[in-house]
Amino acid sequence: MAGIQEFQTRYGTEAACIEALARLKWPQGFRCERCDSTRAYHHESRPRIYSCAACGHQHSVTAGTVFHKTKTPLPKWFLAAYLMAQDKRGISAMFLARELGLRYETAWTIAHKLRHGLTDNPEFKLSQFIEIDETFYGGRRQKGNRGRSKAPGKSIIVVAVEKRVAPKGRGIKGGDFIAGGARVAVLPAATADNLGRFIRQHVQPRTTIISDGYAGYRDLGEFRHFPIVQGRGENAEQNQPVVHVLFSNIKTWLNGTHHGVSAKHLPRYLREWEYRFNRRGSLPEMTDFLLRRAATRATITYDQLVAGSKPEGAK
Repeated sequence: MAGIQEFQTRYGTEAACIEALARLKWPQGFRCERCDSTRAYHHESRPRIYSCAACGHQHSVTAGTVFHKTKTPLPKWFLAAYLMAQDKRGISAMFLARELGLRYETAWTIAHKLRHGLTDNPEFKLSQFIEIDETFYGGRRQKGNRGRSKAPGKSIIVVAVEKRVAPKGRGIKGGDFIAGGARVAVLPAATADNLGRFIRQHVQPRTTIISDGYAGYRDLGEFRHFPIVQGRGENAEQNQPVVHVLFSNIKTWLNGTHHGVSAKHLPRYLREWEYRFNRRGSLPEMTDFLLRRAATRATITYDQLVAGSKPEGAK
């Protein structure tokens, strides 16, 4: 992806963004959903509308996308996607509002609608060697060890990450391993049913899974499961170094970039984190990924966002 000046030159007008959305919406060329004609004409007075030349049926270039019925100029949406994609730390709604000259509520909505479009392909499952564990996020700091019982105001985040051998001395914390792909989700509770469902959804059968000794990881017969009894809590980072580094990174991002995230919006933020993490080697293409998702994913309403509705297909 180009630098920001070239990006703004390319997508700095409403017409340029409409053309880009049309290409994403109809990658093989326009095709009428009613009569299957491939001929259309563009409305000058309503530039987001294409009419079928054969039957006259009207098609909005933003219908069925996260841009549906937006009153915000499309160049601001495109620039928001660029800014969200190109900063590996992500950006806050406050930053987006300042950079785009928008009200905070509008910038917040745009950011969440773009996040709503993100999801990893479920056909690409984690494989080989996996570390998995859960952590708490949010709420007040609790004294003592509460085990897996969910504390008031806290969310349970589960992370599964591929554990790969690193070049000598170049692994996490100077160790022998680095992270491959990862999957992350918020669980209502750390039960065997919830953990097993998460694993089966995101991990290939016969994959080697390393967990702690928690009983919630039982009944994983289709996997090569190696539970490690941690003993003292501080042993967890030594036995599962990769997943615990990811816990630290996720919490730093949530608390640093976004200054804390409420439980009802946490799944959508984690969706962004996972999508960005799994494409960390393709940062220049991230804007294209994000725009393609936004152009092919139905929107979510502001009321649904405020209510904390789960994204369709959310884990």
